[in-house]
Amino acid sequence: MMKLSQSFRRLLAATAVLAAATTASAQEVRVARQYGIAYIPLMIMQDQKLIEKHAAKAGIADVKVTWQQFTGGAVMNDALLSGNLDFAVVGPPPFLTMWARTQGTANQVLGIASLNSMPMYLMTRNPAIKSIKDFGEKDRIVVSGVKVSTQAVVLQMAAAKEWGLKEHDKLDKLTVAMPLSDSMALMLSGKGEVTGDFTVPPFSYREMKAGMKPVIDTFSVLGGPSSTNVIYVTKKFADGNPKLVQAFNAALVEAQASIAQDKKAAAATYLKLSGDKESVENVVEMLNDPKVEFSTTPKGIMAFADFMHSTGAIKVKPASWKDAFVPALHSAPGN
Repeated sequence: MMKLSQSFRRLLAATAVLAAATTASAQEVRVARQYGIAYIPLMIMQDQKLIEKHAAKAGIADVKVTWQQFTGGAVMNDALLSGNLDFAVVGPPPFLTMWARTQGTANQVLGIASLNSMPMYLMTRNPAIKSIKDFGEKDRIVVSGVKVSTQAVVLQMAAAKEWGLKEHDKLDKLTVAMPLSDSMALMLSGKGEVTGDFTVPPFSYREMKAGMKPVIDTFSVLGGPSSTNVIYVTKKFADGNPKLVQAFNAALVEAQASIAQDKKAAAATYLKLSGDKESVENVVEMLNDPKVEFSTTPKGIMAFADFMHSTGAIKVKPASWKDAFVPALHSAPGN
């Protein structure tokens, strides 16, 4: 009987170790990131382990944060819905598409913060193109995702202003999807059919330095500043992990504030984690653009929602931007 008791105790001890390991693995947090200076707050969070820091303050020890690099929203959304990603980051239109699509389902999503606000520019290497009316059948315009990306939707909004709502998709046939770093290389080469790309810093900055001109930008089309990216999770994750979501937001606020306090340090972190060969001075110059802002406040959400609902891109529209975001943000001066 004594041998059996000892064996049983050993079994209990092994079970406890297994349970502890399972608990530790359950604390893994998987966060998405994309390319460009828009993602500097996330890079600072990664470099300084700010999620881990604020999770520990909230009483959640030994959090393991895994950072996953994406080039577009579609694959990211698949990862989120399949349970392989916890925090996604995309532009407002892809986010609103997911929000509308998941209403009333187990995978309903909610925004937890804006990552930033900075204009995207439709650039052209053809000096004869002065407005979107000048793009012809042989031109090709790069966007990060055809029809669904922020750039594609803003191009539709510009087309609707130019030719009317029924013609909002007039330029869709000219758009092609590819990573914006690749489109910049094509634009700078001067070869091929790509004569325009709807892009973000640092790519737009480099193209301007090369003498290319912007045709439109997101702020001018929307009539004011808009969030370039928003961060969102499934409601199930938010409800089940409130302290982790709070820790993430605290880490984000700290990272955003650190950019304003020391842009040179922020630029250095960006260059280290991105592998970009730009100089620190040039990245600081981009960050000093008065139109560039790192804030958790969502902006331009309803302008996108109204347009997307009017074209049928989303079947249900939030009555207010607050409907699509967690209550903790509702006191912010969003729109």
